[in-house]
Amino acid sequence: PFERIYKLAIPRGVAQEILEHVEREYPIEACGTLFGRVGRGTALVERAVPLRNVLGSSTAFWFDVRDWMKAIMDAKREGLEYIGLYHSHAREQPLPSLADRHRMLECPGEVWLIVAYRPGGEPCLAAYRIDDYGSAIVRVGVELL
Repeated sequence: PFERIYKLAIPRGVAQEILEHVEREYPIEACGTLFGRVGRGTALVERAVPLRNVLGSSTAFWFDVRDWMKAIMDAKREGLEYIGLYHSHAREQPLPSLADRHRMLECPGEVWLIVAYRPGGEPCLAAYRIDDYGSAIVRVGVELL
């Protein structure tokens, strides 16, 4: 079971890696995994691992589950915890789509970081989690370190 996460703390270097991935993939939704350490309701992201969006879509994402599991097992061997996923939206606001909400139900407690990005604009980050079926989506604070 996950410890409930209320804040996602992201070092600027890791945030920059995520943004570079998002910029490279635009307008396709970029996606990847977040790893680090969780304690006292805060998840400190120590690594972001990009995954390939197998849908190749600008409005949806998914990845090869084997790549996802390999990233999780590699991080676990290094003592890092799985925090959740990140992905991008090619629009102004980092709000979860209906498809995102449905997918979030598959892994309750997992944090989803959404990066709203348009070339020439200021990227906007927001994170969410859902605890179980029937519960509301909870906004998770994002702090850049």
